[in-house]
Amino acid sequence: MTADIDRWLRPFNLDASLHAHTAEVVASLPQHVRDDFMDDPAFTMCDYEPRVGIAFHVPVKLPTRRRTSRSVVLKRTLRSRPEPFVRWVIAHELAHAHLRNGGRWAGDDPEHAADALAAGWGFPRPH
Repeated sequence: MTADIDRWLRPFNLDASLHAHTAEVVASLPQHVRDDFMDDPAFTMCDYEPRVGIAFHVPVKLPTRRRTSRSVVLKRTLRSRPEPFVRWVIAHELAHAHLRNGGRWAGDDPEHAADALAAGWGFPRPH
């Protein structure tokens, strides 16, 4: 499975450290959630180095008949943060993508929903 995840992540060209963390998070996801991402041709991920005065364009893929496109963007500054925080951020952002930036039900706050889902996947928000 890890080889499949690595192969799936490779075209996103993530920083090596973020690639490794993302692979660990994706491997920990429930199978149906992992499949939701890995089988979706409209899903993409990227990372970037934030810089003052530099605009960053988020890559998106064309939507398919069955789904809209989804993107996860990670800052490379995560490389200097503790592992539990990095993995929580990745899981939190994947949760947003899985929930399609909504909540789990009508009226559910999307941030709370992403935190709860990430925690349910084994990545609670560090204190």
